[in-house]
Amino acid sequence: MAELVRITNDAPGAVQIWGFHGECNVGDVAAALHQIAAGLEGEGNTIHVMSGTHGYCLGQVGAVATRERKFAEEDRSLAHPRTADNKTIVVAVHDFNTNKLPAPDYVTAAMSKLNKDVRTIVAETPGIPTFLLAYCCSAGTR
Repeated sequence: MAELVRITNDAPGAVQIWGFHGECNVGDVAAALHQIAAGLEGEGNTIHVMSGTHGYCLGQVGAVATRERKFAEEDRSLAHPRTADNKTIVVAVHDFNTNKLPAPDYVTAAMSKLNKDVRTIVAETPGIPTFLLAYCCSAGTR
């Protein structure tokens, strides 16, 4: 079972990045959206679900990466995350790295792409974005 953890420091006005210890699936992602949303308040919140892989776990490309496991539109509509003050939250899914990783250093390539994509989203998004890294061991292992 996946354990949701906050990767970034809990500082007011800071970008939030969440991830999982262990493997996660679509149900874990939906539950995580609700848990993260409960800690947010006000209008205009977006949780960016980052689908992909960090490159460590063989055969794992993310809970929202493959067509069979994709956190698709129908899954997003089921989640309906709401803030602590009952405001709607937008869920945006980004397939940041779901293809074969470039060799020889696929781990560095995956993390580089993730960091670039997160920085781009932060720069282009009004407000303070929240991210959920929706793939196995995205917060490390225990």
